[in-house]
Amino acid sequence: MKRLLHIFTAAALGVCLLAASPSSASEKAINWKHVSKNLVRALSSDNEGLRQSAMHFYIENADKLDIDVAVYDVMRVYRNHKDERVRKLALVTLYKMQNKWAMEFLKVDLRFQDSEELKKMVAAILQEYENGKNKAS
Repeated sequence: MKRLLHIFTAAALGVCLLAASPSSASEKAINWKHVSKNLVRALSSDNEGLRQSAMHFYIENADKLDIDVAVYDVMRVYRNHKDERVRKLALVTLYKMQNKWAMEFLKVDLRFQDSEELKKMVAAILQEYENGKNKAS
């Protein structure tokens, strides 16, 4: 049953990816709320490839999607994944989410981050987030 759910979610994500390609007739035909719901399910999946694909898709279409409820799933990938490239992907996803809790967490994480490359990325993301917040005020 769980495997069937993963297959269904992967198929739905694939259809969404195809529908969002530049060759699609109209973006208005895409139900972005439904796509967001499927991405949230994909991000909580045990399937590594599905989670990474969902993060890539979200980064490309963040302005049309709302996956704020998946912030803890993305943060878990950022904190615990062995591959630094996947951690960077999760970090960019967190930035695109513009979630206040995640940004506050990254401020704390910055002090304890061991990877120099991730530390620089986190610092740049936090600076960009603060600049965006100040412009909005």
